[in-house]
Amino acid sequence: MADQQDRGRGGEGHPGPDHQDHQVAARARDDAGQTVGIYVVAITALFLLAFAYFAVGQAAVARNTAQAAADAAALAAARESRDELHDPFLAALASGDVGALSDLLAKVGMDSSAACTEAMRYANDNDAATEPGGCTQDAGTNGYTVHVKSLESVGRSVVHGTDTVYPTAEATAVVTPRCDAAEPDGKGVRFRCRDGVITVDPTAANFALDLSQFYAVHLSK
Repeated sequence: MADQQDRGRGGEGHPGPDHQDHQVAARARDDAGQTVGIYVVAITALFLLAFAYFAVGQAAVARNTAQAAADAAALAAARESRDELHDPFLAALASGDVGALSDLLAKVGMDSSAACTEAMRYANDNDAATEPGGCTQDAGTNGYTVHVKSLESVGRSVVHGTDTVYPTAEATAVVTPRCDAAEPDGKGVRFRCRDGVITVDPTAANFALDLSQFYAVHLSK
């Protein structure tokens, strides 16, 4: 009688051991399925994040390349402008014309076409091109501002349209005098410069004029 009652409670009133095992197995499968789903979502998110970081880095490299091209082009324009002074500076030295030398120290060459041609050449050497009207002489600063556009796009990425984006950049380079006064000194000329006094004798053997002694070329922004 007791056995029948126990079987009745176990068989009808409460799930048997087999049924309980089945429920546990079902819950385990459900948990496993949920875990796989979460894992897939997490991996997908990580891949998207990695691609996004790659796209940002790709764009930064493209911008830096364009900026390097702009810097090189602006410096080339400023150097060309300085180098235009070579012949008149040498002539003033040879004649001992300190007035002309002082005037030359206060200004730079005025032929902007030659300077901008040099800027264009340097931009092309750095995979960029000066934009139309993108090379201008800055009045009163003895400098040149150059705008360039990269010849290479940012490239394909997860961000739509980056393969049609061509970075642009701008740079300004100036020429500043290192010396501010000149006076006769025997056969030569003595200059008062930032780093001290420089005496130049154009009649000396093997004399070669180095304008970098008298002018500095540097980026301004």
